[in-house]
Amino acid sequence: MTDPLRDGDPAHIGSYRLHARLGGGGMGEVFLGRSPGGRLVAVKVVRPELAGNSDFRRRFASEVDAARKVGGFYTAQVVDADTDAVRPWLATAYIPGPSLHQAVDEHGPLPLESAAVLGAGLAEGLAAVHACGMVHRDLKPGNVILSDDGPRLIDFGIARALDATSHTQTSTVLGTAAFMSPEQAMGRDVGPPSDVFSLGCVLAFTVTGHSPFGTGPVHAVVFRVVHADPDLQGVPASLAALVAACLAKDPAARPSLEQVLTRLTALASPDQGRWLPEALTQVIADRRTLALTALHDLATATDGGGPRTMAPPPSGHANPPGAPQPLLVNERRHMRGRDPLHSATGYQIAAHVLLALFTLVSVSTVVHQFYVFDEAGSRYPEESDLIRLFDAYEWDATIMWLAQIVSGLGLAAAWLLWFHRVRVVAERLAPGRLRYGPSMAVYGWLIPIANLWLPKQIADDVWHASSPPGRDGTTVPAGLLRAWWIFCLITFLTWPLFWIKWTTLLDTDSVRYRYQYTWETWASVAVHMLVVPTAIVTARFVRRLGAMQAARLDS
Repeated sequence: MTDPLRDGDPAHIGSYRLHARLGGGGMGEVFLGRSPGGRLVAVKVVRPELAGNSDFRRRFASEVDAARKVGGFYTAQVVDADTDAVRPWLATAYIPGPSLHQAVDEHGPLPLESAAVLGAGLAEGLAAVHACGMVHRDLKPGNVILSDDGPRLIDFGIARALDATSHTQTSTVLGTAAFMSPEQAMGRDVGPPSDVFSLGCVLAFTVTGHSPFGTGPVHAVVFRVVHADPDLQGVPASLAALVAACLAKDPAARPSLEQVLTRLTALASPDQGRWLPEALTQVIADRRTLALTALHDLATATDGGGPRTMAPPPSGHANPPGAPQPLLVNERRHMRGRDPLHSATGYQIAAHVLLALFTLVSVSTVVHQFYVFDEAGSRYPEESDLIRLFDAYEWDATIMWLAQIVSGLGLAAAWLLWFHRVRVVAERLAPGRLRYGPSMAVYGWLIPIANLWLPKQIADDVWHASSPPGRDGTTVPAGLLRAWWIFCLITFLTWPLFWIKWTTLLDTDSVRYRYQYTWETWASVAVHMLVVPTAIVTARFVRRLGAMQAARLDS
């Protein structure tokens, strides 16, 4: 299934024009692209946070070199790559079909004959990988694409060369828990038998719809892979013995790929015209039609005299008017190797605008306070002179006080709405893992005493949920979050001073006809000046958190 390009997506990668999204994973995003000669390719682009990692770049370059060696009918050929680009990428032949995972998830397990043809094709594909001195290491339903003439093995993203010159050790633990071999799960050396074990898991999934080692937390699944017998209930009897042999705990006890191929060939119907059920055959035909339609659109659609990318619509839907193109500023940022800008939400804009307005009023109040200070201590001939001057100051102070109340109430309302919104988005990013419900993002600020720590706890969870995962599961540093809370707490504790008209804090001497500043007056000046750094830090916090959530939602 394809999706239109999003704002911030690149328009070109190398010589390939991109016009749709195919999906994404932990390593990067996958796009549907078109070569200068008109052929469709799947372009895998590394995520920005990984592109800056020198260790990852070396690993990716090694994987690309290894993947170029792989041939065979049942593998997706690597046609191009650039491991030195700002964001490294890899292009493979585009196969217009669903993954095995999608097919089983949407249409149910495959019949025995289809599973036998699939297994035989994967055995041939793995033999091609092993012939190059490599082990795939990540054979799973998501890495198997169904085509009308057989399966295709894709994503050699964590394959490793077995030759001694490879800088990556074969004991590296990489893969998907429910489909990895026991030796791989324990971090031991792996060889071709490890892929045979994974093939047995994939075959069981194909005919039952689930892994033979179940689901659940990774550590529980890994324990079952290493120590428990596989659950082969639902596997046809004619296939169960072969699957059980592939799932032997001892690598030496597993059959070779040649033996697997022989057994599966005997189970397949040699004269069948179609190897997949009719529903899946139709899905593949629809995707092929969409791909051809996309090529036609690319050749005929124009925008300012040149070809325009059109995203193929999903099956069963009307043709969309065209894939959204990235903002021009994001195209320039991409050319410089920088991350795209994300559009601000209405809540975020409202918070920024009211922050600026409240800050402007506070700065105006400070300017007025210093202006009045110039006359402080001066004696006036008559009390009426002092009263007249003081009335003028009172009028100005009253206007600023009312403006401060209005902007402050507006800022409080906008802040609660924005804070509630980011809490709701955080729930989508980490469902069921945050300590308080979304409503507490509002009520937490209104509960006396508890509002001194509840909002910070909620903000901690929201920041964690919104942070893109880094190496070793780390999150984005929370220095900005902590700085915001310190300023916010100081402002929160001194908030009552904002609701007192500052001229009432002056000391008026009716005997000497003069007025003077008191410590309360200077406290009011300091609190109003503190608004400036508080607003700057808060605005940066709002912008950073909004950008993180937008990036997580996009990916």
